[in-house]
Amino acid sequence: MTSIPLDVFEAAVRVAGDALYWKSSLRHIFRTSGVSENAATRYEQLSKYQAMRTAWDDLERVGSKGRIVQKNIVQALANLEKPDPKADQASGMKAIEELRRLAQRSQLLVDPEQLKQRQRKEQAAAAVEARTFRSQKLATLRNQFQALHQEANTQTRGYAFEKQLAELFRTYEFDFTGSYKTEIDQVDGALVLDGFTYLVEARWRQQPAVEADLAGLSNKASRRIHATRAIFISMAGFRPEVVAQYRLAHESRLILIDGEDLALIFEGRVELPDALRAKTHAASVDGEPHLRLATI
Repeated sequence: MTSIPLDVFEAAVRVAGDALYWKSSLRHIFRTSGVSENAATRYEQLSKYQAMRTAWDDLERVGSKGRIVQKNIVQALANLEKPDPKADQASGMKAIEELRRLAQRSQLLVDPEQLKQRQRKEQAAAAVEARTFRSQKLATLRNQFQALHQEANTQTRGYAFEKQLAELFRTYEFDFTGSYKTEIDQVDGALVLDGFTYLVEARWRQQPAVEADLAGLSNKASRRIHATRAIFISMAGFRPEVVAQYRLAHESRLILIDGEDLALIFEGRVELPDALRAKTHAASVDGEPHLRLATI
């Protein structure tokens, strides 16, 4: 599919800014047009104008599949019957009408019911394509993960392990930041899920993680705002008394992942977002920081 004309894009940006009052309205359009859940949530941090431009750039980098989503967004905005109730009605309606005119000239508009049917088909096709891509990527990562078990150099294995985990998070389209330093600490990485930031630390050692390992990450999370949580990944697992200690800890923000959990995720037997949500739920509701994925 060819690129959306620039004047159509700029008109769509004006509709997003002038006709939509609530960010949730734009988020709904993004989601129904085929923007991933994690991306739609991430754009909420921006103004509506910035969200449109950032989303557009991200979709352009995806190629033809991204341009299909761009077209869906344009059609959804152009087919708005009227602006949001609290938006300026005159400027909002003017922006919608101008987008309709430009989109019709570029032959981008279809009947609203046809649009819905087309979007459903495109979304279904995109979902199948995404699952296929994820399955292929997981197969590659799984082979690399299994090969790492034969790596004798622990430092080499540790670096490769961190890179594999970063690829795993990005395969599931998490907003993931790799290893970084602040003035007070260093973190292996961080990801965003359901509006919460999770600090990530990973260890591939011969012995199970001890209390000092977990305490370091727990302290890093506690120094940040309350919406910050932490994921500790230990291939060798955790000493039982340490897990028991964190079951009783006041306001613990840790969830724990061991090598067995990770193998199930790399094998595709448990989807990574489902795994993190299940572990977070167990920690929040039952006080269990180390829910074993094999039990769900």
